[in-house]
Amino acid sequence: MTVRRLPLALCCLFLLCACATPVVKKQMLIPAPAAEVARLTRLRVTGFDNDGAGQVRAAVESALASVVVDGRPYFTLIGANAPSTGLGKPMQWIDSSKTKGQPIRYGAEGLVQGSVDQNGWQDERYTEDRSECVAEDAKGRCLQTRNRRVQCVRRVAQFSFTPRVVQKDTGEVLLSQEFSETGQSNACLDRGTPASGATLLATARAKAIARFKNHVAPHYVTMDIPLITEDDSGMSAQTKVLVSGGVDFAQAGQTGKACQVWRSAARSHSAGFALPYLSGVCAELEDDLDQAESFYSQAEKRAGNPVAEITAALARLKTTRANLDRLEQQLK
Repeated sequence: MTVRRLPLALCCLFLLCACATPVVKKQMLIPAPAAEVARLTRLRVTGFDNDGAGQVRAAVESALASVVVDGRPYFTLIGANAPSTGLGKPMQWIDSSKTKGQPIRYGAEGLVQGSVDQNGWQDERYTEDRSECVAEDAKGRCLQTRNRRVQCVRRVAQFSFTPRVVQKDTGEVLLSQEFSETGQSNACLDRGTPASGATLLATARAKAIARFKNHVAPHYVTMDIPLITEDDSGMSAQTKVLVSGGVDFAQAGQTGKACQVWRSAARSHSAGFALPYLSGVCAELEDDLDQAESFYSQAEKRAGNPVAEITAALARLKTTRANLDRLEQQLK
């Protein structure tokens, strides 16, 4: 009997699936890199050079209006369709940093403007060689091949724009930065056609504008937290079953049940670093950073030697605390 060997790439795929470190996901609100812009609450998007149809202006305005934090819009957009008071004036805002004797002010705090630098697509022609069978024997085995060259198209869409955010009162430019994205689709004419240029450009434009939005406003990110499931502490078979069962719950999105199981395992097994680490993960998921740090530090002490996941967890808590301090300033 002939035994066929699996391709090396397929073997590696099975190995990666079997050995991949399990993770839990946590969604976090992180501060905007452009802190000065994020402190503004009322913006007017005035337009962009080279945006004759106003498509980019409308997309930027829509993106900024879509930012929601704690269930409320983060920015108020002032424009032609903005709500107004009964007197027909723009909605008013009060600068809370000023004394109560200061008059109520109207309109936008910041102006969003700039230029569209690239907004189009082009086709690049190239060729590929094909080898095809032109003669077969009775059993379908190829006896003769022929090479031919086929025409192909590489369609590339490029979009870039440079938004500027200007503080209206002072005229200070708080942000002026280019955001650029590229979309590409390849196809040879004997196997189909590339994606339309309009589709590629729309995707590139949306990505660039989304990057700008995330640069000027707090936004949510999803973080992978790796799980440690074993150590050299001699866990009993029952403890191993509890740890494994907790991982199954966690990967099914039931982190509450996972943490109950891991805490039960920790009560019956007080050695090693895996269980205090998992307890730290649970505390981190519950936003109890002090408790998480206590468990991670306990795991680090028990491990003796550095463990990458524990080191990363303690560094992650430090970053989270710094982000919370910055968020507090931006959300005031």
